[in-house]
Amino acid sequence: MTAENVLLREDRDAIRLLTLNRPKSLNALSEELVHALVAAVDEAHTDENVSAIILAGGERAFSAGADIKEAATRKGDSPEAARHHAERSRAIYELGARTDKPVIAAVRGYVLGGGCNLAIAADMVVAGKGAIFGYPEVKRGLAATMVTPGLAHRIGPKAAFEMLTLAENISADQALALGLINRVVADERVLDEAIEMAQALAAFDQRAIRMTKRVFLKSADMTLGAAFDMAQEGALMMRGMSADG
Repeated sequence: MTAENVLLREDRDAIRLLTLNRPKSLNALSEELVHALVAAVDEAHTDENVSAIILAGGERAFSAGADIKEAATRKGDSPEAARHHAERSRAIYELGARTDKPVIAAVRGYVLGGGCNLAIAADMVVAGKGAIFGYPEVKRGLAATMVTPGLAHRIGPKAAFEMLTLAENISADQALALGLINRVVADERVLDEAIEMAQALAAFDQRAIRMTKRVFLKSADMTLGAAFDMAQEGALMMRGMSADG
């Protein structure tokens, strides 16, 4: 399989739709798919015709997580090779932060492990009513390592620790209540809802949208005072842009 068919790309006006395309493996995150996703988001970031990005999967699964079969082939890797792989793979868990353009995940079916982290790495998540979220790592005898930071930074510590250690799946409605996702709609409406949201974003002043996302991302990692200082500089920058026409 090549990067051209593990990930499908489609432009709908100013919206870049990226669809995971490994249905036989429930869109498991192979190394090839991870690299294709990162490259596609980076490309969309530099394309001035793109205002918003949608990440989508299939009906049975957005993504069931890491490709376990592929991971098994790396058991004999040296510590250096293992570190190199981890560093390259880490980008998938920070995908939304690679661009100041809004990223929306449209998810149905299984949204598990690394697939769940891929979804919540987006700026917003639209889920089908039948979507199932969870972190099965410890049930498989694996430590929930790379998936922990993304979850811990997005929902409260008690809920995050429970999800990671008890490894119980939750429904879309439960994920919404925890603040893990933004909207729950009928399964057949997921992509349409995400497109409508992206179209609304594309209709706004793109300088304002992108500056808002930059400030938002940085604010999450700062003290309140530092965040206000940074936000003030952003506001002054936007005012200067307006004055320049």
